[in-house]
Amino acid sequence: MDRVSNSMKQVPNQLPKVLSRRGGAGSLEAEREGFERSQTVSINKAINTQEVAVKENHSLACPSPCILGTHHEKGAHTFWSVVNRLPLSSNAVLCWKFCHVFHKLLRDGHPNVLKDSVRYKGELSDMSRMWGHLSEGYGQLCSVYLKLLRTKMEFHTKNPRFPGNLQMSDRQLDEAGENDVNNFFQLTVEIFDYLECELNLFQTVFSSLDMSRSVSVTVAGQCRLAPLIQVILDCSHLYDYTVKLLFKLHSCLPADTLQGHRDRFLEQFRKLKDLFYRSSNLQYFKRLIQIPQLPENPPNFLRASALSEHISPVVVIPAEASSPDSEPITDLVEMDTSSQQVRGQGSQRWRRRGLRREGGGKVLGHNGLQIVEGMGKRRGSSGRG
Repeated sequence: MDRVSNSMKQVPNQLPKVLSRRGGAGSLEAEREGFERSQTVSINKAINTQEVAVKENHSLACPSPCILGTHHEKGAHTFWSVVNRLPLSSNAVLCWKFCHVFHKLLRDGHPNVLKDSVRYKGELSDMSRMWGHLSEGYGQLCSVYLKLLRTKMEFHTKNPRFPGNLQMSDRQLDEAGENDVNNFFQLTVEIFDYLECELNLFQTVFSSLDMSRSVSVTVAGQCRLAPLIQVILDCSHLYDYTVKLLFKLHSCLPADTLQGHRDRFLEQFRKLKDLFYRSSNLQYFKRLIQIPQLPENPPNFLRASALSEHISPVVVIPAEASSPDSEPITDLVEMDTSSQQVRGQGSQRWRRRGLRREGGGKVLGHNGLQIVEGMGKRRGSSGRG
């Protein structure tokens, strides 16, 4: 993918030469050239070497220009023509931000984004292995994220009924298995694998941060945390579908046959519950997303009636706030349940930093944000286990 020299140079400010000179001055040609130029600008603004969160021109609930561009051209040709000229193998921050933008396009871009991107799976894997040799900083983060993106592409290729954003109705989920218990069994395994990659990225990001500091209100911390919004959205659906599929399998197969499934679910349930809880206590996410909490105890799949007790987790993204452009703050403690000790520290510090304090110890630097990503199609004949 990296078609430039291996030098550690900053991404050039000038536009990459993705626009060819075209003969004629037809309106369609002019429109196409204008589209490519605006997309090139938008992509380079989003994917750069600055260690800050990917900027949004609109609120998080609205599509970004990069996403809208894929719907305009019904694919991702322009996106890849720009990305292929970026030194993703030379700058880890640049690669990290590429992963974030590409994840968003796979979720919310035109369905043809997946088809146009599959050809790059091998290059993403090679880059993942390369960054994996770095044990610190963004190297490990990029390695794990690239693996997740490849897994996401493979899952949706095998299961075309599932849209990129994973939003499906219960009826669509039933149709995904084509009323075949073998299909449901294999689909559950594939969702386990998918969710495992999501959880690995979640844990890798948290492990890379000093959680004793107020990392989520620093630009460097936000750069690492921002992609987790996409991960939280994915995980909420994957967890929900896993629960429903496991109840379906237990209605058809002996409990002993599904012991491995139950063990794997329990491990992922505990991880996800902990990660959702930890995320909900970070100031960065409090401004941008309302994270659901999983139940205290995992579902009892041996009791069929327990399915009626299952509540699908719903992620709420407030509609009115843009991505924060916070100034670096490095001396505040995160305002979670263990931070009672800092509530008495004077209010002048908050005012000097342009923050406002609310009841319960919350500290907000931006207006609060509201859309509900609700419940959300499956396999073709290929890819069945």
